[in-house]
Amino acid sequence: MESFLKYAEKKGCNYVELKEYSGNKTSIQLENDKIKELSKGNALMYAARVMYKNKEGLAYSNKEDYKQLIDNAIKLANKNSKIIKIDELPKLKKSIKTKFKINPENIDLEDKKKDVMKLDLRKDYKKINSLRVNYSDNNRKLKITTSEGRELTWNDNVVGIVSVAYAKDGNRLEQFYKSKIKHQGYELFKKEASGIVNNSMEMAEKMLQSKLAKGGNYPVIIDQALGGVFSHEAVGHGCEADNVLQGATVMNEKIGKLIASTSVNIIDDGSLEEGYGWTAFDDEGVEGQKTYLIRNGFLEGYLHTRETASLLKMKPTGNGRAESLGHRAIPRMTNTYFDNGDSNFKEMLEKIKDGYYLKGSSGGQVNPSSGEFLFNAQYGYRVENGELKELVKNVSLTGNILTTLKNISLVAKDLEFSQGVCGKDGQHAPVGDGAPHIKIDKARVGGQE
Repeated sequence: MESFLKYAEKKGCNYVELKEYSGNKTSIQLENDKIKELSKGNALMYAARVMYKNKEGLAYSNKEDYKQLIDNAIKLANKNSKIIKIDELPKLKKSIKTKFKINPENIDLEDKKKDVMKLDLRKDYKKINSLRVNYSDNNRKLKITTSEGRELTWNDNVVGIVSVAYAKDGNRLEQFYKSKIKHQGYELFKKEASGIVNNSMEMAEKMLQSKLAKGGNYPVIIDQALGGVFSHEAVGHGCEADNVLQGATVMNEKIGKLIASTSVNIIDDGSLEEGYGWTAFDDEGVEGQKTYLIRNGFLEGYLHTRETASLLKMKPTGNGRAESLGHRAIPRMTNTYFDNGDSNFKEMLEKIKDGYYLKGSSGGQVNPSSGEFLFNAQYGYRVENGELKELVKNVSLTGNILTTLKNISLVAKDLEFSQGVCGKDGQHAPVGDGAPHIKIDKARVGGQE
């Protein structure tokens, strides 16, 4: 790579970033007792990002021709009118390898197919109408070399299982979704797959007995999954530095100010290997790291690319992420979560006479500039006099970010993580989110009026 870096320097580039990506992916889809998809493919991509006269250019190809990529990137930079400044990073040479016990590449495709077919466990559930299970694994390698003397390589492996079960009773149809995706090997499938499928079918059948929630203002407990979504959607997006620079977030100009209950600590941590958003290093060669967004209720930090960090005179946080080598890195979350508190679920329940316990997430929306949000729970329970009562469905949590953060009174010490894919500016990125149980003293619960 050294010869290509020198070539770019002679061409007048003041910064060069050369990348290589390779991946081998397997996908299997089971519908009831039949395999609907069975595929295995590979991807290969190369890219060059340059700063030429302090203007950025990015070129990519499936061919390993870095001279041509550098020339193309320079041409694109010449057409760019925006001046970009990034602060220099120290030299670093590092190779990271995801830890796993069973390499999916060593398992024959036909054996994977047989293993997935064994997940048709409908015989144990009388009201399951349909079952869909998706399995995937991706063995991938990313290498980044920069003119600053950074040479970083990540050999990664991701395995995922998604199960969607449909239950029917008369004319009533309910569904339930359960998934697990981690940076691991085939051992994740061996250990978790049957439990995930059984849980989706068990909950789908239980949902047939659920009732509609009664809308109104209530004290609410949210579980780890819904709390994780809150940390990601309501706080994380508001702390992405491009939104801050555009003034499109309620977090703008609030560094050092008390914006939440003092029991609230929210963190984004790309170095967390157990999270799906683990980022050994971001797409600009900055190592994944732990960044406090809110500490003891005070807004402490934002999530940066190298460009936004320079503009706001802050340090890069390892959050410059791109969907692929053909996309520009923008500020994105990694693993975003509420940290543990010192309470517990039982204590929270005992403090509620009339309220709700909301569990899981089935989507939602947030407006970072106004602070208004709406999150849909997968299901919940009515709480009366400290006890869980009937199961409820079609229940949502709505409100204002800053008001809700201040209404959090108790945070438990039972942190758990979930995973998902986050969309922003036409790009998608794998993310993790998490939380312990959280009690909100007053929140708007959407349901039947």
